[in-house]
Amino acid sequence: RVSILPALTINGIISYDIVPGSVNGEKFHQIPYTTPYPGPRSVIVMDNCNIHHGDEVRELIEDRACMFY
Repeated sequence: RVSILPALTINGIISYDIVPGSVNGEKFHQIPYTTPYPGPRSVIVMDNCNIHHGDEVRELIEDRACMFY
């Protein structure tokens, strides 16, 4: 079993990582290619995955001055 972590933009995939097994919060915290809002790649869209919830993820995104939905 593997997990694929893509970095997507409206222009397509700009990066990806293939991880053996499941993705944990530590791996998710390594978000590359973000820029401060309202710049390009400054909005992060997350689904209902457990690792997307929590203060650490919110702080990580806010520290990078990004918006998240």
